[in-house]
Amino acid sequence: MIKAKNILSLGHVCLLDIIKKRHQVYNNSIHLDNTIKWLCQAQDSTCDGGVSEGYHLYHGWLPSYPETTGYIIETFFDYYKRTHDDTIKNRAVRMADWLMTIQNDDGSLPDSYFRKKMVFDTGQVIFGLVRTYEETGREKYKDAAAKAGEWIIGVQEEDGTWRRHSLFEIPHAYYTRVAWSLLLLYHLTKNSKYIDSCVKNIEWAISQQRENGWFNNASFSLTNHHNPYTHTIAYTIRGILETGMFLKDEGFISTAIKAVDNLIKNIPENGFVHGTYNEHWKGDSSFSCLTGDAQLAIILFKVYTITKNDRYFNRATKINTYLKLKQELRVRNTNIHGAIAGSYPVWGKYLHFIYPNWACKFFADSLMLEEKIISTI
Repeated sequence: MIKAKNILSLGHVCLLDIIKKRHQVYNNSIHLDNTIKWLCQAQDSTCDGGVSEGYHLYHGWLPSYPETTGYIIETFFDYYKRTHDDTIKNRAVRMADWLMTIQNDDGSLPDSYFRKKMVFDTGQVIFGLVRTYEETGREKYKDAAAKAGEWIIGVQEEDGTWRRHSLFEIPHAYYTRVAWSLLLLYHLTKNSKYIDSCVKNIEWAISQQRENGWFNNASFSLTNHHNPYTHTIAYTIRGILETGMFLKDEGFISTAIKAVDNLIKNIPENGFVHGTYNEHWKGDSSFSCLTGDAQLAIILFKVYTITKNDRYFNRATKINTYLKLKQELRVRNTNIHGAIAGSYPVWGKYLHFIYPNWACKFFADSLMLEEKIISTI
């Protein structure tokens, strides 16, 4: 019966995407509240306090995902600051407590199905553990974050990459987001080893940048690094940008902006971002990777705060409007109402037929950042 219902939902959503039935655009608060409500449901769908990887239109709710639960914690604390709703804060603490129960003795965290320890996943958990320490003052979260950081530094290669315990055991430029996480530990401890490790990786990633701003080795793929999703392109850019902002390093910042400038040349006025981009910034227009869209909007808002150039802010708001049009508010199915699919259309190449929790995480972050900027203009 469950599978039959799921098949009906899958068919319904596919039909709506085939006929291109539009979602309705509301103000940011309504979209944000629906996004957080769905993330709460994703947490409640599990029995451990973590956040479900997402909802699959055929298989239903997936298990808790350590990596993304880690950085969703930050989103929940930000939303708590906005609403002063203690239940949201308590949910974030529950996520952190669960992550501590699955942390390995060496400080590492496992991947989504607990098959092996992963550098990237561990780095993302640091974001949540550090934020939970900052919000609660409980040393156990700081200690767990530091333990994770020690493990990450310990398995780093001399050239600044991570190969051991990485996806396919090869270096990836988007691990700049791991490097960025180490700066949070430096902020807490003032131990320069975290900066040293971070900068080594960022400098390697920058060495992968081509003259036109595109990065080599920025995809998940073992064999094809020529067409990365916007998701991993944005991971790469943001890690460099955030590191540059933290260290006040103009070279790092300009490297990130160089990639952004070349990418947004190919984004039309309606805010549609292609799902992948090759080394010539030629995109695959058959789908949009909605997670990457939200991440790019965040980057553009942050570049605006640095440059005060309105074109970055305007392009970011157009992407957010596009995402509002794609947030699933057309159907009554509570399992997907308020969610963001992996791709548009829902059968697109990135996580087809899945509503991943991280799409909602980054969409919520982008909406809150937009509101914050508007309040200062």
